[in-house]
Formats: sequence, structure tokens, C-alpha cells
Amino acid sequence: MVSLIDFAPTLLDAAGITVPNELSGQSFLPLVNNKDTEWKNEVFIQISESQVGRAIRTKRWKYSVSNLSIDPVEHDKASIYQEEFLYYLEADPYELTNLIELKSHSKVKEHLRESLVDYILKVEGETLVIQSVTEMESGQRKVLFKEIDY
Repeated sequence: MVSLIDFAPTLLDAAGITVPNELSGQSFLPLVNNKDTEWKNEVFIQISESQVGRAIRTKRWKYSVSNLSIDPVEHDKASIYQEEFLYYLEADPYELTNLIELKSHSKVKEHLRESLVDYILKVEGETLVIQSVTEMESGQRKVLFKEIDY
């Protein structure tokens, strides 16, 4: 899987410029050139435009956590997150059925949670607390509306 952070190293690599070690990401030029290469099977996502959140996506799964009490204009990260959704993308490519509460998917959820926590520790140097979801209706995306004073 290719992520946005892989584009800068790829462009530098294509131009023949040495990719600095400080850059996150990895050149995907070997994939473009059809070279047999080991490649990552998951990407990590930072959400900080409409809410503060993190997610991990694999070929089959997408798992997301967020902190809705933090203003994303003022902060781009949190130390405590709440589970938001788990989608099985092969069967549900439009992300209509949220599996986050189902016990049948707890091992997948735990594995993705651990991967996300490990990645954030490596990249941001911080240990996250991810709280289990308390209530969410299956089949619905969680949508929050701020109170509007008419």
C-alpha cells in the first residue's frame, strides 16, 4: 500500500537524488518499475481537519480512533482516543457496516489497535490510550452535529 508520505521520497528517487533519512515514507519507484520488492501492507492516517483522529488501513480492514473533545484547529493530536469504526473493506467497500462493537471481530480490532499504537509511538514518540467504544449503531457512520442556536 502506498501512502501520501511516500510521494516525496519517490520523486527524489526518480530524480536521482538521495532520499534523506529524516523523511518519513519510502520510494515506491521499485513498484512502478515492476521490480520484485518487499512492501508494506498497511498505511497510517492522521485526521486533523474536521476532528483529531488516527487510523490504520490494510487491504482488508480500516480501523479508526478519534478524540472529538479536541478542537482540530488548535491541536493536531491527542493522548487519549475513542474507537470510532472498523470496516471489512473486501465485503463492505463503501464502509456502511461498522463492526467495531462485534465480539467476532475483537482479535482483528486488537491487532490493528496495537499496530496503530506502535506506529504512533515510533513516529510521534507518544504512547496513546485508546478507549473501547461505548455505543455506536451498526451500519451507521457516527455523525455529530454541533448545537445550532436558532
